[in-house]
Amino acid sequence: MKCSSDMRQICKTRVKLFMLLIMLLILPCCIDSPATMEAPNEYIAEFELIWNLFDSKYVGFEIKDVDWSAVYEEFSQQANGITSDEEMLDFIIRMLSTLHDTHVNIINPEAGTVPTFEPQIQTNCDLDLVLEYLAPWGFQWMQDSVWGYCLAGSDSIPYFIITSWDAEINISLFDDILHPLMNRPGLIIDSRLCHEGADGAMRNLTRRFVDVLRTGYLQQKRLNEEGHELTAPEPIYFYPMAWQFDNSTVVLTGELNTGASELFACAMAELPHVGLIGDSTAGSANWPVTYWELPNDRWVTCPGTTFLRPDTTYIEGVGIPPDVYVEATQEDFASGVDPVLEYAFLWLGAVPPDPPPSD
Repeated sequence: MKCSSDMRQICKTRVKLFMLLIMLLILPCCIDSPATMEAPNEYIAEFELIWNLFDSKYVGFEIKDVDWSAVYEEFSQQANGITSDEEMLDFIIRMLSTLHDTHVNIINPEAGTVPTFEPQIQTNCDLDLVLEYLAPWGFQWMQDSVWGYCLAGSDSIPYFIITSWDAEINISLFDDILHPLMNRPGLIIDSRLCHEGADGAMRNLTRRFVDVLRTGYLQQKRLNEEGHELTAPEPIYFYPMAWQFDNSTVVLTGELNTGASELFACAMAELPHVGLIGDSTAGSANWPVTYWELPNDRWVTCPGTTFLRPDTTYIEGVGIPPDVYVEATQEDFASGVDPVLEYAFLWLGAVPPDPPPSD
């Protein structure tokens, strides 16, 4: 019995030694020395994150004919050399600038909103000069820096200026002013200084001029995340109200018009009694944007919808052209003349307000 017990003890000892040997052989394969491990490259990871985000979400590749895979090949090589956060921000801007999209921006806690693309803009309106034209006719802001109104010129033409499609635009007050003007032969809406804004406010006001059910514009989105194809164009309808102003209407447009202001010009241009005068709009119609969080407390905006005219012409990169182009330069404004404003009155068969007296 004693011999058998000794043998069992020997066997247990051999098993323990065998297991210890196995562990010694395995451990060097599983654990690397910290001195030989490479730290992960956070800048390459951020580059991959942004490229994949736009590859799966961005709406404008086919519109702009951008080869996003070629952009990857070009910038993936550069990402290896980034060594600081400042270099990374510059790198992101350069990569996204290949899209030529004014709605693609970096939100940076230190620098605020950093655009990736800034086209040259020719402003065709000077607000101070406009207000000087209209001061003798009792112009007043109905909502400060949002919209204002007066009856201008010796023919008392209703003139509205809209400088923002503010979500809180007082449409009831607008109705109170517009409805008594139904029999006026003409009306001017000056939107040359209007940038972005709420498309709901824009659509609500546009309906005051819509005579029958009409397609104001079309929209497209990404078909899926795997490819860059877009959905079929979807019409956005404008429904008429019980009343509308359907006499001659002029909308003044310019290159500052983006977003909702471009869609306003697009929808109004579809109405038979409306004429667009001034300059083409900005051609910045890939929106609305979604905010996506990035490393280092940064965000990036990525447009997910694009808009087209009812004839399926893309607005992005083209804009809405006016029915009548009227040149207006800084030299004109400096001399106290607004050629676009004056032409609008003449187009309606009315006498323009006198230019402000020169100093």
